[in-house]
Amino acid sequence: MLKGVQMYTLRDHISNKEQFEASLRRVKQIGYDCVQMGTPVFMKPREVKSLIDEIGLYSCTAYADFEQLAANPASIKAVIEEAKVYDTDLVGIGTLPEKMRDSRDGFKHFAKTANVVASELYKEGCKLIYHPHALEFFSLGGGDHGMNILLNETDPSCFYFSLDTHWLASGGVNPVEWIYKVEGRMPMVHFKDYAIGGNAATIESVVKLFAEVGEGNLDWTSIVDACHKTSVKYAIVEQDICQTDPYECIKTSYQNMLKFNA
Repeated sequence: MLKGVQMYTLRDHISNKEQFEASLRRVKQIGYDCVQMGTPVFMKPREVKSLIDEIGLYSCTAYADFEQLAANPASIKAVIEEAKVYDTDLVGIGTLPEKMRDSRDGFKHFAKTANVVASELYKEGCKLIYHPHALEFFSLGGGDHGMNILLNETDPSCFYFSLDTHWLASGGVNPVEWIYKVEGRMPMVHFKDYAIGGNAATIESVVKLFAEVGEGNLDWTSIVDACHKTSVKYAIVEQDICQTDPYECIKTSYQNMLKFNA
């Protein structure tokens, strides 16, 4: 697998062009192959492409706002052009809109709308890639949850997933089981660990932490093996909240990924 960093992890260090370039160089110096990001507001896609080419990195996705894609065909055209600039066929979106998250009908409506968007992207050689969090495992009753709807009611030819190991654990499911469930539909996985802090004020409290790969409670040997067996191409480190310096966090994750043969 190619190893990458979701630049959201370094968001406090990329507020201008100079910081952005310096951060990319540090990412490359650690050993990473690629990055996942939206185009910064202070640069154009071709400027970013020229910079990452010079540094020796690769941008594995273009990024778009789902509601804009659904409402405006021009947004679909724009993100396709951006994907072409970055030489990628993956168009990433975040979690489904808030108004659709708390009911079966909401998840079904999102799946139906996403299929339309994904089919338009597919016509131009692009795949829509969706990044779930824990909320997709919100119970709909009877043992069902929203993620089942997204898996079963989206078009497998053009709607893909980027599962996240931490959020799967946070959602109460087995990460390895879900990696196999989306086999053939997951070119990219997000790697971060799920850790429990020991400073709970009461025994009923759960101090959940975002942790570096290999520094929490997840079974990385099984996770990495499942990713290899399902032909995941990109392993992207994303740490939403770092307890120490973010650069040290992504360095630790990278070193541990090597140990686990990721």
